[in-house]
Amino acid sequence: MKDERSEGKIKVCMYARTPIAAAPWELYKALKKYTHLDISLINSRNRYNDGRIFPYHLLMTSNNGTAIQALRESQVWHIHNYLVPEIVRLRTNQKVIAQFHSLPRLGNWKELMRFANACYTIKQPLHLKEYQLPGLPNIIDPDEYYPVRRKGKIKIAFAPTNRMSLKDPASKGYREVRQILNKVQSKRDVEVVWIEGINYEENLRLKQQSHILIDDVVTGNFHRTALEGACFGCCVMSSFKCKHFYYSKLNTLENDLLKLIDYDILLSEYQKRSRLWILKEWHPIDRILEYTKVYEEVLNA
Repeated sequence: MKDERSEGKIKVCMYARTPIAAAPWELYKALKKYTHLDISLINSRNRYNDGRIFPYHLLMTSNNGTAIQALRESQVWHIHNYLVPEIVRLRTNQKVIAQFHSLPRLGNWKELMRFANACYTIKQPLHLKEYQLPGLPNIIDPDEYYPVRRKGKIKIAFAPTNRMSLKDPASKGYREVRQILNKVQSKRDVEVVWIEGINYEENLRLKQQSHILIDDVVTGNFHRTALEGACFGCCVMSSFKCKHFYYSKLNTLENDLLKLIDYDILLSEYQKRSRLWILKEWHPIDRILEYTKVYEEVLNA
């Protein structure tokens, strides 16, 4: 039976071969919550090889007719990072938006760009520079992820997503930051929260309970980690210069951490700044309009 609620709505199907740190999942939830789109999200898999599990809507499996039907019935496909043969074979007259999340460029990005009607990256400094494409924001909802009262000693969290050397554009200074955190812990009574190889929900819970969250003090970029930390009202440390993150680089990180630990007022100020910024400047109720606009544009082109 036809669902009357979906009549007249733009039908958009997002596809992501991998979880991409739950970026498509959070975007999917926001599109359902804040728009009138008929939206689906398909993942080929909901886990990484290291065992981390992420939430999902539909899985692209051989026996999942719902996923295939969503692709066939959609007017717009929003494909993240990778193009796969199954998608190519199923396309009839759908318009396609490609969006790239990874640094450096991964997979068959050239084929995906040729396959798409419009291409975007995410709205982060190095991604804009690397791809030279317009950006769309990484979406996360601060109404769903919020601060809690923190107990005990100051917790400093770091969630490296790779172990790349400093020469790599995706590096977060895995070994160097670990050494600095060990030094800080030897000088102050703090707790280091090392977040690696952990399922999505537990990853977020640990960040929520932390006072300080180190994002990227290497490249001058910021990542989903910074957005998550802002939701939780952490003091977010980043080498991306702005008023809402605490500016820090590898060569100053130790002293910057000691300063934040020793001065409660300074730490509290940057915790408030990050939360206020994501509520006022990055809330999906406003940012999601950037996605609905490009869906409408590509459909009407």
